[in-house]
Amino acid sequence: MITNLLLLLICSRICGRIFKSLGFQEIIGEILGGLLIGLTGLVAPNKELNGIVELAVFLLIFAAGLEMNLKDIFSALRKKALICSITSFVISFTAGVGVSLIIIDLKLIPSLVVGLCFAITAMPVVVGFLQNLKMMDTRVGHLIIGSAVLIDIVALLFLGITFDMQNTRTILEFVKIFSIKAFKMGIFFVSIMLVNKFLRSEISHANKTEKAFNKLISYLGKEAIFGIGVLFVLGFSTLSETLGFHFIIGAFFGGLLLNQDIIGTNAFLSMTRTLGAVTNHFLTPIFFAYIGLHFSIDAFNEWNLLIIIIAVAFSSKIFGSWLGSRLASFTNKESLQAGIILNSRGVLDLIVANLAYSKDYISADIFSILIFLGVSSVIINPVLYRRFVPSSAALSPSSTTTEKTNSSKNKSSGL
Repeated sequence: MITNLLLLLICSRICGRIFKSLGFQEIIGEILGGLLIGLTGLVAPNKELNGIVELAVFLLIFAAGLEMNLKDIFSALRKKALICSITSFVISFTAGVGVSLIIIDLKLIPSLVVGLCFAITAMPVVVGFLQNLKMMDTRVGHLIIGSAVLIDIVALLFLGITFDMQNTRTILEFVKIFSIKAFKMGIFFVSIMLVNKFLRSEISHANKTEKAFNKLISYLGKEAIFGIGVLFVLGFSTLSETLGFHFIIGAFFGGLLLNQDIIGTNAFLSMTRTLGAVTNHFLTPIFFAYIGLHFSIDAFNEWNLLIIIIAVAFSSKIFGSWLGSRLASFTNKESLQAGIILNSRGVLDLIVANLAYSKDYISADIFSILIFLGVSSVIINPVLYRRFVPSSAALSPSSTTTEKTNSSKNKSSGL
C-alpha cells in the first residue's frame, strides 16, 4: 500500500505541476497521473487505497465546510441554490433515463441508475475545483456549493429508493420507503440546527466555547485542536451514514458548524493550517489520481454509445445548471460557471456505478461507460472552463452583507 501511495503521489504531483506550468488546472494533471499509473498496471484500485481515499474525501469536505458560513449556505439553500439544483437534477436525470430507455433499451431500474449518474455532482471534486480557482467564498461559489449539497442529498435519496424498488410490489410500499428516507433526512437537518443553536447560544454568553478551546490549546497544544475538530465532524458523518446518506453530507455540515466566531481565531487558524497541510499536498493529489485509476479501455467497446452518453450527460447537466442559475437571477457568465463546475461527477459517479454493477443492474459495457463518464467529466471540465469562461469572471469575495450592498455593481460589471 505504501508503494502504491508513493507512486500515485509522485506521479500525480509531477503531472499536476507540468499542467500548471502550461496554464491548466493542476487537477487535470493529477487525474492524468493516476490514469497513466493505472494503464501501466503498476497500481489498481483496491480496498486499502479506497480507505485512504475515503479519508481524503472526508478531510477535503471538512476543509470546505470550515471555509464557509452556515448562514450563507442555508440562505443559498432556501433560495437560489434550490432553483439551480432542481433544474440541474431534473433535466440531467430525465435525459439519462430517456437515453437509457429509448436508445440503449434498458429496463426501468438500470435506466434510473444511468439517470442518477447523469444527475450527480461530486461535491469533493467541486470543492477542489473552487479551491483551485479561489472561488469558495464568492457569490457564485455559494450557489455552486449549495446546489451541489442539495443535488447530492437528492441523488443519494433516489439511490436508496431505486435499489429498494426491486423489492417493492405496490405503490403503498414505495410511498412507505420514500417517507422513511425523507423522515431520516429531516432528523439529520434538525440535529444540525439544534447543535448550531446550542453553539450560537454559547457565543451570547461571553464566548464560553472560544474560552474552552483556548484552554485546550494551552493544556494540550495546537495540534490537539485538529483532532478534536475531526472527532466533532466525524460524529456528524457517522450520523449521516447511520441515517442512510453518504458521510460527506455530515462532514460538510459538521465543518460548517466549527465557525471562527464559535471556536475563536486561535483554534480556527490552528485547525485550518493543520488540515491544509494534510490535504493540499498529500491526500488531495492521491484522491484525484485515484479517480484516474478507474479509467477503463473497455468503455470504447461501444464507442458510438459512449459518444452519445458523454454528449447527452454533459449538455443536459451544463444546460440544467445554467438555466437554474439564470432563473435565480445570476448573470450569464456566473450561470455558465455554475453549469460547468456542477458537471463534475468523479467519485460519486464511480460509487453509484459500482453499486449498480455489483447488484447486476447494469452490464459490464454500461459500467465501463459510466466510469469513463465520471473520470472524463473531471478531466474535461477545467478545459471547458478555461475555454468558455474568462479568467476575470468571478473572483469577488461575497458575504451576505457584501452581496446586498454590491448587487447592482456586480450586475453592471458582470461578476
